[in-house]
Amino acid sequence: MPRRPHQILVVDDDDSGRYASGRVLRRAGFEVIEASSGAEALRRVASDRPDLVVLDVRLPDISGLEVSNRIKSSPDTANTLVLQMSASSIDDQARVAALDSGADGYIVSPVEPSVLVATVRALLRLQSAEQAVTEAARDWQATFDAIRDGVALLDPEGAVRRSNAALPRLLGIEPEAVVGRSLDELIPPSKETPATAEVLGSLRRSTQERTLDDRTFGITIDPMSDADTGLRGGVVIVTDITERCELERGLRHSQKLESIGLLAGGVAHDFNNLLMGILGNASLALDAVPEGSSARQALDDVVRASERAADLTRQLLAYAGKGRFVIEPVDLSAVVQDLVPLIHSSIPRKARLNLNLATDLPAIQADKGQIEQVVMNLLINAAEALQGGSGTVTVTSSVCRAGDVEQSQFLAENELRGDYLRLTVVDTGCGMDEETRSRIFDPFFSTKFLGRGLGLSATLGIVRGHKGAIRVTSVPGEGTSFDVLFPASAPKAAKPREREVPAGRGEGTILVVDDEETIRKLMKVVLERKGYEVVAAENGAEALTIFSRNANRISLVVLDLVMPVMSGEEVLPHLLAMRPGLKVIVSSGQDPAEGMRKLGEPRVAGYLQKPYRADALARKVQEVLSNMGATTLRPAP
Repeated sequence: MPRRPHQILVVDDDDSGRYASGRVLRRAGFEVIEASSGAEALRRVASDRPDLVVLDVRLPDISGLEVSNRIKSSPDTANTLVLQMSASSIDDQARVAALDSGADGYIVSPVEPSVLVATVRALLRLQSAEQAVTEAARDWQATFDAIRDGVALLDPEGAVRRSNAALPRLLGIEPEAVVGRSLDELIPPSKETPATAEVLGSLRRSTQERTLDDRTFGITIDPMSDADTGLRGGVVIVTDITERCELERGLRHSQKLESIGLLAGGVAHDFNNLLMGILGNASLALDAVPEGSSARQALDDVVRASERAADLTRQLLAYAGKGRFVIEPVDLSAVVQDLVPLIHSSIPRKARLNLNLATDLPAIQADKGQIEQVVMNLLINAAEALQGGSGTVTVTSSVCRAGDVEQSQFLAENELRGDYLRLTVVDTGCGMDEETRSRIFDPFFSTKFLGRGLGLSATLGIVRGHKGAIRVTSVPGEGTSFDVLFPASAPKAAKPREREVPAGRGEGTILVVDDEETIRKLMKVVLERKGYEVVAAENGAEALTIFSRNANRISLVVLDLVMPVMSGEEVLPHLLAMRPGLKVIVSSGQDPAEGMRKLGEPRVAGYLQKPYRADALARKVQEVLSNMGATTLRPAP
C-alpha cells in the first residue's frame, strides 16, 4: 500500500508568502494545508494533525512563538514538528527565542525553495528516526517485561537503574521500590556469596543462589565494560528456583534412600542365609535333645535370638520396600482404633490423644501387620516428641485425590494418581530443624541418646512397598506432622487360609538346590529324617545336570532363587520344560509377595522364606507332596 505524502501546514498572514511557500512544498510532493492566523493554525493542528507546521513568527492575533509553545505543550500535538520562519526577526536572539518556544527549526524569509524543501525533509527524517527509536524502545520494553525472570540493569555500584516488570513481582514489592536500590539490599547475599559490587569489579560473570524469606533465587550477574570508560555496570537475571530446589532435594533424598534400600535388601538376603544355618540347625538340634536338658535351654535361646534377628531382617526388607507379605483389604481407621489400647501406655499421662477417624472409608490392599507397624511407629514417634510433658497427638484418617496434594512435598516412587487414604499424625511436641528432618528416615538415625533402630526407616519402606507416599513437616518448638498416603481400592474377599498338613513320614526323592553348604546339609538332614531321599546341588547349572539324569525319580525340587553361576529364576523354566507338572518350592530371603512377583511363574507349588525352622521345611514339603495325590512319583526301585 503506497504511503500517503507528508502533510504540511503553512501558517502566514501574508497571502503571497503563504502561496509561495505552499507552491514550493506541493511541487516537492508534500500535501499542503494553510492557515492565516494563529488561532486558525491551532484549530487545524488539532483537527488535521499535520506532520509539520511552517509557522511565521509575526501573526495578527497570536505570535508564532506562542503558537509554537501551545502546540508543543499539548500532549495530543507535542510530536508535531514546527519550523519557525521570519522575515524581520533574523538575529540570533530571535532564533534562540523561537527554539526555546519549542520550534524544531528556524529559517529566515525569503528562503530559497531548495533550502526550504531540504530543511523540511531533514526535520521529517529526524522525526522518523526518533519514532523508530521510540518504537524500538517500546518493543524492547515489551520484550523485557515479557521475560518471566527478573532482569535489571545495574550501575557500577550495583544499584538498579532499570528493571523489567517481573523483578518487583518476584520480590513482592512495588515497581517504584526497585529502581535506585542496591541488588544486595533487595536480595541480601549470604556470608559465602560475594557482594554485587565485588562481582562487577571483577568483570567476570557470577552465578549465585540467594534466599529471601522462604524462597530461593538463582542470581546471574554479567558485568558490562568498554575500553574507553571501563566498568559501566551490569545485567542481573533473577530466577525463582524454590520449586526446583525442593524437587532436587527430594530427588537427592529419594536417591539416597534408594541406595540405602538396595544395600538393606542385599544385607537382609545374606543375613537370612546365615540365620538359616543357625536357626535351622538349632531347631533341628532341639528335636534330638530331651526335655529338661540344660542344652535344650541353650538351644531355645539360640532359636529365640535367631528369630529376633530374623525380625530385624524383615525390617530391613521393609525399609527396602520389599516387605509385603499377606495382601488383603485393610480398613485403615479400624487398624488405628484397634491399636489405641496398646498406644496409651506409650503416651505421657499429661498428653491427650485425639482421634478423628473417618468411617466407611474405602479399603487399601495391604499387609495388615505392616500397616499396624506404620501406625505404631508414627504414634510412638509422636508420643516421644512430647518428651514426657503435656501436649496433644491427633490422628486423622480421610480420603483425598492426588490433585489435592503437592506431590513434590511427598516422598514417593510413583506419580500420585487417583484416590488415596490419608493418615495424618500431628503432635504438639518439640519439633525438628531442617537437618534433623532430612535424616529421620535414615536407618539407625535417632535424636535420642540411646536411640537405635529402623522405626521410621521401616515406615518409609512399608509405604514405598505399598505404592504410597509420605511427607513430614515440622517447626522447632511447634510440633511435627506426618502425612501418609495409601492407594484406595475396592474391598476384596480375603483368601481362605490353606489347611496346614501335619508333618509326618514321607517318601520320594527331593532335589535341594542352594549355594550355601550349611543350608544344603540342613535340608538334607531334615528331609532324610522324615524318610525322603535327598540329592543336592550348589547352583542352577548343577541342578539341571542332576535333574536330567534323575528326572523320573525326583518328586520335588526345593530351589533357592539367588545363586551364582545360574540363579533359581534362570533354572526354573528349564526344570518345568523338562518335566511339566514338576512340583517346585522356591526359597529366598525376600518376602513371598516380592519373590513371586519377580519370579512371574504361577506354576510354583510353594514358597519358603528364609530363615525358617526345620519343622517349617518338613511341613511345607509334606503339604506340597500331599497335594499331588495320585500323581506323586515314587522313587525307582
